[in-house]
Amino acid sequence: MFMNFLFIKVHTSNTSLKDQSVLYGLSSITEGVNRNSTCLRELHQLFEGINQKHFWALKVLDASGQPAPGFLWGNNLWLGSHFQCTDISNRKPLEVSPIKVKRPDRTPYDYPPFDLEFVMAYMRHNNTHQLHTQMPLENTIQLGLCVPKSCSINDLQYLINNYISSRYLKIQQLYNLHLQLIEVKILDSEPWVTLPKTIVTLCIWSISTLLIIAGTTYDVNVSQPRLKKQKLQAEIYFLSTFLVAKPGEPVEEKSKSAKKTTPAMLRDTPGTMGEVLQSFSFYSNCKALTKTRIAPDSIGSIHGIRFFSLFWVVCVHTIFYQIDFLKNVATGFRISESFLIQPISNSTYCVDSFLFLSGFVLSYTFYKSKGTNIQCKKPVNIMGKVIEFFSMFGNRYLRLTPVYLVTILLSDVLFSYYRQSSSLQVTEKPDINCPKYWWRNLLYINNFFPRSEMCLSWSWYLSVDTQFFLVSTFLLILSTICFKTAVALLVICVVISISITGYSSYAIGYIPSMDEQFAQLDAIYDFPWNRIGPYLIGVVTGYILTIKLEGKLNLKKPYLILMWIIFPLINLWIVFSIYGRQMSVEYSAVYMGISRTLWGFGLGWLIIACATNNAGIVNKFLSFRGWIPLSRLTYCGYLLNPLLIHIIYMGAETDQSSSISGFALSSFGIFVISIFIAFFHSLFFESPYIVLTKLFCSKLRNVSKSTSTS
Repeated sequence: MFMNFLFIKVHTSNTSLKDQSVLYGLSSITEGVNRNSTCLRELHQLFEGINQKHFWALKVLDASGQPAPGFLWGNNLWLGSHFQCTDISNRKPLEVSPIKVKRPDRTPYDYPPFDLEFVMAYMRHNNTHQLHTQMPLENTIQLGLCVPKSCSINDLQYLINNYISSRYLKIQQLYNLHLQLIEVKILDSEPWVTLPKTIVTLCIWSISTLLIIAGTTYDVNVSQPRLKKQKLQAEIYFLSTFLVAKPGEPVEEKSKSAKKTTPAMLRDTPGTMGEVLQSFSFYSNCKALTKTRIAPDSIGSIHGIRFFSLFWVVCVHTIFYQIDFLKNVATGFRISESFLIQPISNSTYCVDSFLFLSGFVLSYTFYKSKGTNIQCKKPVNIMGKVIEFFSMFGNRYLRLTPVYLVTILLSDVLFSYYRQSSSLQVTEKPDINCPKYWWRNLLYINNFFPRSEMCLSWSWYLSVDTQFFLVSTFLLILSTICFKTAVALLVICVVISISITGYSSYAIGYIPSMDEQFAQLDAIYDFPWNRIGPYLIGVVTGYILTIKLEGKLNLKKPYLILMWIIFPLINLWIVFSIYGRQMSVEYSAVYMGISRTLWGFGLGWLIIACATNNAGIVNKFLSFRGWIPLSRLTYCGYLLNPLLIHIIYMGAETDQSSSISGFALSSFGIFVISIFIAFFHSLFFESPYIVLTKLFCSKLRNVSKSTSTS
């Protein structure tokens, strides 16, 4: 009687395990069949080991994934543990105190009798009861299994299809769940170090490191001593010049004549090769990057705005790219409904801040270089204007592209590694898209193509920014020829942008809910005609501040207070007015049409107020000198932070949970890491090429002057 009871209990327990554990279910299929392959024989051995409670078999079972809690709330991550699976065969004992931690006696069943591997099975489900959020992976179940290494992908596909079609899983029965196998992937199955792109990346880093070592050595041992010697000789020379000045001769005149007659040894400069080598100097570039002084006519508040805009972007990217790794996406959507979370849930305007600043800096520097009289002399030198246009674009292209291409290559290599080794599936695909479509990034046109084809989805911003640079540079140069025509074209561009954005929103019935913001990125987010508004407002702001106001604005206190009420309220209205997302399609269309341009108006007042000393403590805070070096890292920080987010979460190989504290900790941590790595990324691949670009442009100007003189 007792033996019958024990048999029934064990049988019931194993039957229950079969409908809860996919691995046990797969191994149970080998019972009673012809086990004519090594895979089936070892799976059956695993099946017997679990039934007999062998320790190694229980550890294999424990390392495999199974249906997790929260399925109806979107938890499709049944990951298991890749690390535990690979560590089961490790015979080295855990390094803990042998006195206080008692280890059980070893048995013949502590370690598996065959090699193991970790595989991921991706299955599509059709359950309608699960909360849907329109996320790309919301219908994909990711299952991790620790299986014998002898099992091939075909073996596993056959077994998994057999198991899920028989509907053994209790979750299938409970929710009437139909599962369809999409793919089986064996982790760590392919070498990535020997891939050509990995070798190219390592070569680029090695060459850059050698150039930096050579440049720094030259700078410290040759260039810096020369500069110190020249400085000392200059002080002696000018001091002796002033001491022999004639009575009554103005010191300023004497100083000017002294500078003109400075000996050649004081004007001694390194050769071209020396200048090229010095451009890679870690010492000089680090000094330039961390310098906290700016030109007297610069606007310090720009650095603070740029730095905090990057922080906003990193917070948004952390949440946006973390969605692939969340086990409770719906909970995150619930959190986003809070009123105080609106700056994050309605956060697309963080990029519009960058666009505004780009337009403003372009316009401000352009008009500053022209002086108060921007109209060129008649007749107009058309060829000269064409050369000016292409030289401005060429300068920008050479400054931005090298570090951009290195980031693309680095992303391609790192994603190749993590796609082979990580348990988690992601929608970002640089390793797949970049080899096909890198040329779109090189031409800065990738925002015209679907996000599913993008090499680095976050690089759309660089493309629109470059496109706006071309349009705005044309308008700025045109304004020196025919100002009214340039203004008319600018107004037409803004009106067209507002109209197209509003119409596109209305045509697709867009309501800016969280799911629609993610789902409609291709339709109303990435195209230049939807985003040019704040950039052009930045251009106008630069013109007003430089030409119209000449850096001065004197307002009576009531008007100043009114301005500080109106413009901040505009930006607050943009961020908080769609709280609840309960609005008509018509209202949404109007909002989408005007909101980005209005965002530029709000920032325009902030810049003008700070530049004309009408911002008080706000200007002091934004102009804090500590923001200056940090703001120089925003470009590299923008390029790197999504890559870091993916590396951190894919490397963790575990699911994440939506929570305010979790998001806050992740955002701050990733921001700090991004700034730290951006510093070295800039010194390796940005700063040297900025110096080289300046050197190249300087040489061209000298050649042009000598040609025109001759």
